[in-house]
Amino acid sequence: MKLSNTFKTTVASIGLAASLAATAATGETLNYAIGFPPGGAASDGVNEFNELLSSEGDIKLKVFELSLLNLKETPPGVRDGLADAGYVLTAYYPAEFSEMNLASEMSMLSTIGTPTPSAGAVMTGVIAEYVMLRCPECQVQFKRENQVFLGGVGTSEYINLCTSPIRSTADLQGKKIRSSIASMGRWAESLGATKVTLPGNDIYEAMSQGVVDCAMVSAPELGNLQLFDVTKYITTNVPGGTFAAVGALNLNLDTWQGMSPESRARLITMAPHNSAMVTVNYSDNATTDLAKAKDMGIEIIEASQELRDATEAFVKQDLEVIKENFANDYGVENIEEKTATIIDLIEKWKGLTAEVYDDKAALAQLYEDEIFSKISVDSYYMD
Repeated sequence: MKLSNTFKTTVASIGLAASLAATAATGETLNYAIGFPPGGAASDGVNEFNELLSSEGDIKLKVFELSLLNLKETPPGVRDGLADAGYVLTAYYPAEFSEMNLASEMSMLSTIGTPTPSAGAVMTGVIAEYVMLRCPECQVQFKRENQVFLGGVGTSEYINLCTSPIRSTADLQGKKIRSSIASMGRWAESLGATKVTLPGNDIYEAMSQGVVDCAMVSAPELGNLQLFDVTKYITTNVPGGTFAAVGALNLNLDTWQGMSPESRARLITMAPHNSAMVTVNYSDNATTDLAKAKDMGIEIIEASQELRDATEAFVKQDLEVIKENFANDYGVENIEEKTATIIDLIEKWKGLTAEVYDDKAALAQLYEDEIFSKISVDSYYMD
């Protein structure tokens, strides 16, 4: 995949491409790109993780918050060594990361059936276990993109931030709704709305100019993407699910293989804390940002039972569409076996996270015990 002219121009304009491309981790300091501005759930979580990471040992991150690569630029930027590591949204590249995206596309199953206090904590565990322990094809794709996957995150449940109210299915008719996840886009279309696909960094302008009526995102994006000023109404409980198509600590493969075994081992040990810190931040910030929105005069609407029932019916039916699309469009093989594994993992992680979903240390320990402790530093992405 070639870099776009926009991507090249963006990197050149900040004058960092040459130095970062020529230099990998220096003194075990990794240049880390995250396409969010400072002060949100994701950026704060990464910085909190970096403080813990650098408190013991020689390895640390140099975090670039929206100053090196934006969200869409980060996957090819990590691949090409413009950053040593980054916050990679795999959904922006559906074919390149189709194996992992299959699991993330099924996230709406986490908010139907067995209740869970945090779909984000559930899907963080599901994605990490699936990619790192159950899906060798996932690792093949990451290697092909010259990257190493070291855990993900799950946002709080997806809701609708809008410029006009959505209370029932009738209110969705003709609405233009931004979607980043294909299944959620189909949800909107199934209920009479029009799906609009655009990067997260473009939502503010699209809402302010009327290009979209709503954005399906998690509540903390009110702060992460500065959407408080353009949101007038918030409809909760739909579409549900969570954005889990995230490599929260993806490393450039050449950088990874050039590190000392001790540094690689420390990253494997510490990575669960990154996942837990960002995921719990999303859950906590959802509560505080919704309260802030209410104080700012934004109306908080709880979706009608009719709309919620229609959503659950859609999720159950859409599973067959997911299977068909990933098998036919992306050539994912053994689709029945893989989707069955993911469904089982969702139920497993609903149970595992029920009591620790809001405790960063306990959640990190859970991810460590169930997943990261089973990774070999000598073999993980080393062949």
